[in-house]
Amino acid sequence: MGIINFFQSKFGKKPNIIMIMIDGARSDVIGSVNYYKQLKKDSIFCSKLITYAPYTIGSLHSLFSGMYGNNNGVNGYYKSYGFDAKNCLTLAQYLKEAGYYTEADVVAKDILPSSGFDKIRVYDEFKEDLTERHKEILNQISQKGPFFLFLDYISLHTNLVHNVIKKYSDFDKEYFDNRKNNLKNYLQEVEKSANYLDSLLKKISEMGLLDNTLVIIFSDHGTSVGDRPGEKAYGVYLYDYTIRCFLYIISKDLPKGLEINELVRSIDILPTMLEILKINEKKSHNKIQGKSFLPLINGKTEERIAYSETGGLGGPTPSPEKHNVFAVRTNKWKLIYNETSKKKELYDLENDEGEINNLAGKKPDIERFLWEEMKNHSEPKK
Repeated sequence: MGIINFFQSKFGKKPNIIMIMIDGARSDVIGSVNYYKQLKKDSIFCSKLITYAPYTIGSLHSLFSGMYGNNNGVNGYYKSYGFDAKNCLTLAQYLKEAGYYTEADVVAKDILPSSGFDKIRVYDEFKEDLTERHKEILNQISQKGPFFLFLDYISLHTNLVHNVIKKYSDFDKEYFDNRKNNLKNYLQEVEKSANYLDSLLKKISEMGLLDNTLVIIFSDHGTSVGDRPGEKAYGVYLYDYTIRCFLYIISKDLPKGLEINELVRSIDILPTMLEILKINEKKSHNKIQGKSFLPLINGKTEERIAYSETGGLGGPTPSPEKHNVFAVRTNKWKLIYNETSKKKELYDLENDEGEINNLAGKKPDIERFLWEEMKNHSEPKK
């Protein structure tokens, strides 16, 4: 039996769904943390999840709608108000219509679309112990079923605000010349997120929820540790240290120790969930741009192109109202274009993971192909 059919036959009863977001966790850093490495043995692990936007609001509105921001209305830092709720159905809406109780616990209500949630809790990131808070929410929500619970682990970001964003400027030499120490401090916070996950997953297991629960752990974007002057945190550029994320899928009835190294996009999570749960896409709303990645889990190879955008709050070319930096990425290549500076950057990611050697103008055929893909992806599709 193929894994796609395996998914669907095992879930005769609607599974509970718990999504845990580790805000600001870098894909290239979690490999240095033992717990995250061990977690791969108990899950399906996507090592190359590419986010649409390297900041939470843009990333989550895209993930929940399965659409890029130029289609769902959130294509700028300050544009959560612009979400096209009338024409974009969200993951929470699909699940609610399928009979789920839906709840979220987040640091701010506007970081994700509220459509479809029965309840959205908001916590004070400076006062709450998120481990204990989320355990208590699990106790409460376990009485409802089936349920969809979205949990926002913000502590990495909280530390970043206190120790970096409020302390340094976008071009502060003291910060950018201390990358080694910055990384050490960041790793300590990633370790704390691992402790949080360990405690929460043990609680889920002790409650017997893993018998019929799908657990999804992911990051919405990464974080600079002084990688490039001008970006002390995230949201300014589109290099892999902020747009390459990760995804774990955990269930008693799903394969374990399976790693997917093919490119997967954050917009692909919604259609993948719909396929797992046998929920049909609604034709009455804007078409989902993502594509289920169950074929990749089933062993197929497939070249996907990821599209990303941003417009920084600071940095060399700030544009918080509307994105002005764009990128298309394949497994091998990435093209970045800054609309304000008119600068193009082309990187061979297989041979230049750090995106140091700009090949723009040196690979005309590849650059031309990616440029056309960028133009195609940047146009809204209804």
